[in-house]
Amino acid sequence: MNFHSIFPDLAPWVRGLGNAWPASMIKSVPWAFPMIETAHLLGLATLGGCVLVLNLRFMGVGITNERAALIERNLRPWLWAAIGVLIVTGLLMGTVVAQRLYARPAFLVKMLALVSALILSLGVSGSLARNEGALTQPAKLMAGVALAIWLLAVTMFATTHVIVPGTLHLVLAGWLIAMGFGSTLTRILLGAFTVVILIATVVLTNALDNYDVVNERWLLPVSALVVVGFLMWEIAGPKAKPRLTPTLTRLVGLFTILAWVTVAASGRWIGLGGDSG
Repeated sequence: MNFHSIFPDLAPWVRGLGNAWPASMIKSVPWAFPMIETAHLLGLATLGGCVLVLNLRFMGVGITNERAALIERNLRPWLWAAIGVLIVTGLLMGTVVAQRLYARPAFLVKMLALVSALILSLGVSGSLARNEGALTQPAKLMAGVALAIWLLAVTMFATTHVIVPGTLHLVLAGWLIAMGFGSTLTRILLGAFTVVILIATVVLTNALDNYDVVNERWLLPVSALVVVGFLMWEIAGPKAKPRLTPTLTRLVGLFTILAWVTVAASGRWIGLGGDSG
């Protein structure tokens, strides 16, 4: 599934974008596209820092000696600036490669994940911070909508043959959060699982010769289930350690981080994934 399959009537307009301004101007200047892409990546890095600092605080990790409201207020200008840079540079690059984006499943995944991430960052996280970790009813509603959109994006990412290996980035992000956020027992068990999975894929299965089978049929699904299981146990399990914030707040922090990871991961696979009808 891609934007072409959903909106086929837009094909002539999309084809015309590459020859119209500003795409024509960008194509005429050799250094323009690399400079715009560099600004896009810098904006993404800045946004990533803002997202991590605040949402790790919601999870009870990182800058825990400062009030969430103060952290959010200090990060807000940087967050808005980074989002502005991403939108402007993304639109400029998009006009140049509009036909590619129109036909790529990864771009549809990225747009869905972006909507989810923006709702969580601009609507839910700010409300959480201002209310010191308490979820208001509107924030709960927005979080539910964002979670549904993100799950749709992840489902598409994980079930579309051409881009499914890109979900490894998402699994690795969850793994890092579990290892950093989790208890000693979680680190030991998850570390042991990682050793076993590496031995099974590299030594026993010869993953390089069976890449699609290993990644799509058992490595990614099994790894994702294990990582999600450990994360949920640490955040919401009956024996989870007491944290600085309630369970729902920790979940919002986790899903906000993973939503932005999905945006970045799917974006990296736009150029690598083939077209899908």
